[in-house]
Amino acid sequence: MDWSLTASLLAERDTRPIVVMDRRGRIELANGAFSSLLGRPREELLGRRWTEVCTPPEHGREVGQALRAVFTSAENRLETEVLTRAGERLPVELDLAAVGQPPLRLVAIITRTSPPCFVPEHAARPEPPRAPGPPQERSYEISTELSSFGTLKAVWTSEHAQHGDMVGRPCFGAFAHRDAPCLDCPLTAAAPPAWPHTIVRQSTAQAEGYEVVTATPTGAGTARVSVHTIGDATLSGLFEAKVQRMAHTARLSEREGDVLKYLALGRSPTDISTVLGITERTVKFHQANLLRKLGAETRYDLLRLFF
Repeated sequence: MDWSLTASLLAERDTRPIVVMDRRGRIELANGAFSSLLGRPREELLGRRWTEVCTPPEHGREVGQALRAVFTSAENRLETEVLTRAGERLPVELDLAAVGQPPLRLVAIITRTSPPCFVPEHAARPEPPRAPGPPQERSYEISTELSSFGTLKAVWTSEHAQHGDMVGRPCFGAFAHRDAPCLDCPLTAAAPPAWPHTIVRQSTAQAEGYEVVTATPTGAGTARVSVHTIGDATLSGLFEAKVQRMAHTARLSEREGDVLKYLALGRSPTDISTVLGITERTVKFHQANLLRKLGAETRYDLLRLFF
């Protein structure tokens, strides 16, 4: 059983902020609720010490000692403060536990939070809410003729309402505010593996999260495109499930599964060695083995297996 993949899936489905750390206090797992609480993407948290990114500097030594004490005492609660990316101090209560077989890991669950008690004057203020973007669920039919590629013939939103006022405009202008077709358009792929063809991409500036875009030819010179916008937490859950399925199918070892997850996230062998607490040489050894088992020659071939 791959503890990290299982823990990730369980933690992501929990609404409480959850973090898993090693004995040195380095963060190995942070769920979406914790990332949202601190206003920090997970890339800023993984591999770094709790006291570096979560604790006000003047409390670092005290909190570090309290976290290490959990491994040798029955104390499992800690009242402290966490520091958000915007400079807010949030009083929190941590439920702590040392779990697993050696090497033990420290699980921290935030069970209570209070409103911020101090905001430095120089701290960055939250951005004002963005203007509503395009509908999160939409589909449209476009022309695929060379001379009129992308011209909208019909548009539907998640409410099944038609938008006749958009007909005749190019889809890349109406939805992405571009002057030319999007480079990642699933209809312009050189050799799509099959129809319908689906891609995942970051949303346009008017929307949050990611877009799952599916294109299907509907006849001579036309195609239907469906766009679903999903948040970071949902995409993370899908990603973790895909990693787990690939690892099981290829019969990867527990450590190879760990390396696979971080390779798919675009992390370098140096970063992975820091997060997993192993040498870079060992990371490259596991990378070579998992690539062979998955039938991929390079890490770039590996990324294509995910989409």
